[in-house]
Amino acid sequence: MKTTVADAIGIALKNLNVSVVTNVPGYGASEAYKSYALHNQKMPVLSFHEEVAFSVAHGAALTGKRSASLMKAQGFVKAGNAAVDSLYTSISAGMVILIFEDLTGRHSDNIMEIEPILHGMSFPYKRAKPDTLYDDLVNCFRESETRKLPYALLINADEINTEIEFNPKTFPEEKKRFTRNIFDQVVHPLLADYQYKVFTTKKITSDFSNIALPKTPVFPDDFPLRYKQGAQKYTVLFDAFKNIRGDIVTGDTSVSSSFAFPPYNSIDLVTHLGGSIPLAIGAYLAGYKDVWAITGDFSFLAAGNLGLIEALEREVPIKVIILYNKEAGATGGQKIHKKIMLRILAGYENFIKHISDPQDIMEVVSVLEEAKNADELRIIIADY
Repeated sequence: MKTTVADAIGIALKNLNVSVVTNVPGYGASEAYKSYALHNQKMPVLSFHEEVAFSVAHGAALTGKRSASLMKAQGFVKAGNAAVDSLYTSISAGMVILIFEDLTGRHSDNIMEIEPILHGMSFPYKRAKPDTLYDDLVNCFRESETRKLPYALLINADEINTEIEFNPKTFPEEKKRFTRNIFDQVVHPLLADYQYKVFTTKKITSDFSNIALPKTPVFPDDFPLRYKQGAQKYTVLFDAFKNIRGDIVTGDTSVSSSFAFPPYNSIDLVTHLGGSIPLAIGAYLAGYKDVWAITGDFSFLAAGNLGLIEALEREVPIKVIILYNKEAGATGGQKIHKKIMLRILAGYENFIKHISDPQDIMEVVSVLEEAKNADELRIIIADY
């Protein structure tokens, strides 16, 4: 078969049954994404920030669907926090980041070398060649699924319209269901030592079964004093939420992620600060329809609000709980002025519900149940 590099990418993603693909526009990435949308008969949906695009794809891969994200080299740097944290999880379906390099700088603000950055992150990657591109992409997905790590494929954007020949292949559709495992899916300081050992082993071999699981931390007994003090105020809300929670619940690596652990077991996926909303979108796109994201106000303002744009763009009816305590609880209690939150959420007024007294179990249950039954986006502000 003879076609362009862009078309070969679109055909390969279709043949591999890659069902969740995100794209931040850029030379090379846009052409390949247009091809993917055409071959899959999907309307293109743009992402506006690479960290969000990366985490949406990661959320899908964590919950069982092959995914890809297409972005420029400069954009991958913007996704750096999400990219690093993804290496300390174990995905259940393949995930490949197609990074398009502008080696001449004709389509970018500068010429940037991405390989040193990938080396510094220890992010696994392969450089594609036009004549082997189709197989290179296939092999990246194979490696990703073998090692349970995301992979990057580097592509010279100037070759996007180059004609190549390849033999297309068909691949079985992945039908993996989500299985909750906090050691593989919750990036947390109490699990950091174990997750680092797993990651360093994955770089050498796909078998990390000989690494002993640590004792499962129990909240609040096994948590540092500052985590106990920060999280105790949320116990009433989570007492109610654990009985209402949906198929998948995502969180941020902060005080609130304490509730991922027993006896609450109320959060399933956790990566970077502000990652809960895009992870939830990815889980929804992977087929789980009752999906919740839990975030603190600092996490939401820092990065999580960017995910709301993606939720609106994709018309994804996830449920978001913002623990609004007006401070950065995980970093020392720095104060957050309430006017900032009001400004950011002003455009989402139709989707907002308030919990005015999070210590009132009846009010908490009422608001959570309304959100669960809603068929549109809900943003719940729990006012602490």
